Amino acid sequence: MQNTAQEIELKFQIPAESRPLLTEALHDTVHTTTRLRARYFDTDDRLLARSAFALRLRQEGEGWVQTLKGRGDGLMVRLEHNAPLGADTGDEAPALSLERHAGTPAGVALIALLARAGRTSADLALQFSTDIARTHAEVQAEGAVVELALDVGQIQGGGQTLPVWEIEFELVRGAPAGLLSLAYLWTEAFGLWLDVRSKAERGDRLARGVTQGEVPAVRPVDPAQPWPQRVTVALSPVLALAGDVAEDLASPAQRVALAQALGVLAETLRADPHAGGAADTVAALAGLVFDAAIWRRAETQALWFNLLEWSLPDAR
Repeated sequence: MQNTAQEIELKFQIPAESRPLLTEALHDTVHTTTRLRARYFDTDDRLLARSAFALRLRQEGEGWVQTLKGRGDGLMVRLEHNAPLGADTGDEAPALSLERHAGTPAGVALIALLARAGRTSADLALQFSTDIARTHAEVQAEGAVVELALDVGQIQGGGQTLPVWEIEFELVRGAPAGLLSLAYLWTEAFGLWLDVRSKAERGDRLARGVTQGEVPAVRPVDPAQPWPQRVTVALSPVLALAGDVAEDLASPAQRVALAQALGVLAETLRADPHAGGAADTVAALAGLVFDAAIWRRAETQALWFNLLEWSLPDAR
């Protein structure tokens, strides 16, 4: 279990027809399967969820781990801190304590958020839970070590259940380019499609009885920023909306916001002579926000990989 300030990962949904072959491919590696039962906490008015935080207690095999995740760059990087809590105590979860994250970037950010809202840890309550079988393996790719984690199970909240079939690629060590390379190979082989919606976000929706996410702000891009930062700012709202569109869950407001975000992204890309072709592809997608299948296609996933590569700090 890493105890890191940031995690670098990508998550993908797995089409039903690809699940047996993907599972077989992962089982051909040196792998481990662990049952993960988690409980997620928030205030009654969803302060954490609205601010892109997730706070959970999770039983992982023989013990419990308290994890806090916070907003990163919205693409591949998120703040994260894990606090292992020792031996297994059965099905009864340990008490929640924010002191376990004291002094970490994620912990400092959460305490500041609660303080601004006039809330304390006493306002945090169980909102939803997950029960996941995780099959994970470490794979080398272009000098990097990447953990593959196949998650199969369910999210429970608000008296409802949502099935989970997804795979994550998390950078253990090395350059992010190695993660992108490996994830692209698996995407091509099994028809995966990128989904930045976290289990916490989907669980929060389930608990509230809604299927659609929030409409993110579409911000103009500062041309004075470095190229990777410009791509990150422009791409973030696009990916935040693409998951709901790919599942044909998006509201009209989300689809309008996606078309606007694609326009900003295309304009951003046109400012760089190397990105002209990608800019045209992005602009064309703005007219296809009602076609769910387009957002799951291999060509669209290839576009995301190109843009994610350009968002890396050493790009250009």
